[in-house]
Amino acid sequence: MKEFDATFNDATDGYQPAMPGKYPGHVSAFEAVSLRNGGKVFNIEFTLANECKKMEIQKMVRLGTEYTGSVLDDNDEPEMINAGFMSGKIYRSAGVFLTPNLPNDQRWKNRKYKEFFTNMGIEFPEDKDGNQKLQEVEEEDVIGLPALIDVKPYSYKNKNGEKKASLRVLNVFPWNDGARKKPEGEKVPF
Repeated sequence: MKEFDATFNDATDGYQPAMPGKYPGHVSAFEAVSLRNGGKVFNIEFTLANECKKMEIQKMVRLGTEYTGSVLDDNDEPEMINAGFMSGKIYRSAGVFLTPNLPNDQRWKNRKYKEFFTNMGIEFPEDKDGNQKLQEVEEEDVIGLPALIDVKPYSYKNKNGEKKASLRVLNVFPWNDGARKKPEGEKVPF
């Protein structure tokens, strides 16, 4: 090759890839799919909020689908960057399953469903024994709800058996200062 005066470094050059982390966001789409066992899987889409612009996050190096660690500054400290570039990004949850009629020793399988939706502010009623009666959440129950969204790398195999990876919402946590967002295009009543 012929010598040329140009360099490139993944840590400092090029676009800033999306970063795993916890971000404020709102539910922007909802899908419930019935399963053969009578259960359902819920796929929830979140849009990251403008509040990301107020956040500082660690800059990371990404090689292909792997995040290989933090970028260090001149003092060997993790380099911090503004998370504003994450605002408006859309992430889908990994499936959240609800299974009916589980035996007592398998009721733990509905824990993620219960935690996922209660962390967004959904309240399930209790029976006389203090058990939460899990109900099927519907689109109008969750669209626009605020949550702190835990975006992490998620590996899966596609229908051809190829290993793939993407960033997905694996958990949600209460966003105490967040407010429900009205769906875009909804008319204001005045």
